[in-house]
Amino acid sequence: MSVKRHLFGIKIDAVRMNEAVASVRQWIRESNNVCRYVVTPNVDHTVLLQEDIRLCKSYEDAHLILADGHPIVWASRLLRQPLPERVPGSELVPALFDSFNDSYRDKGNRLRVFLLGAKPGVGATAAANMKQQWPNIETVGVYSPPLGFENDPDECNLILGRIALCRPDLLIVGLGAPKQEIWVHRFHKQINAKAALCVGATIDFLAGEQKRAPVWMQKSGMEWIHRMCRQPNRLVKRYAKDAWIFPQLVWRQMFTRQPGY
Repeated sequence: MSVKRHLFGIKIDAVRMNEAVASVRQWIRESNNVCRYVVTPNVDHTVLLQEDIRLCKSYEDAHLILADGHPIVWASRLLRQPLPERVPGSELVPALFDSFNDSYRDKGNRLRVFLLGAKPGVGATAAANMKQQWPNIETVGVYSPPLGFENDPDECNLILGRIALCRPDLLIVGLGAPKQEIWVHRFHKQINAKAALCVGATIDFLAGEQKRAPVWMQKSGMEWIHRMCRQPNRLVKRYAKDAWIFPQLVWRQMFTRQPGY
């Protein structure tokens, strides 16, 4: 069991990337009737958590909560609830793939993966790129659900049926927050996979549809500027709201001396 840090009303696992990879690999080795899932809070998620009860519940029941965002790590140290490092979902997935590919290169074993999310055609491109880069990672299913699918019981059952038919070890969910976390939490007892990762735009990154910021921007905590410049219509308003509310959350926890809010 990892150490939990109480931040902004949630409990974040104080782990490094290699420890997160080891945890997911352990889940995949084990037999379990419930799909264990990972969520990766960033600043925007922490703001959403203050007002969305369904998202809060999905975090309460998550099996691993990883800090995705330098401000979360910096704030944790200021609040004396230190997290060792940032563990973004977009880096967790390739790190996990690398570990399986290296471990099983000579054994013929494969990690079976299902990609759920992104626009039509993007998942297939991601699967082709994955096959080239990680030969022991087998994409057994790809599906891009239609807009509003989460409110359609028949569509949700169709997705669960597709996953069950493919029997993946790992479900990679790229539906965007908070939709992906809420959907996985709602169905995690029915998802026929050993583990699920709620990792936002990761399928787009694997497909080359979106480009990561330069490494220096990632390491300095400036990746958000790169993203905002690429998608200003979608992100400027969101980031402005986050920049106003997040410091208030830090201030509130600092001066109330409570483990949560």
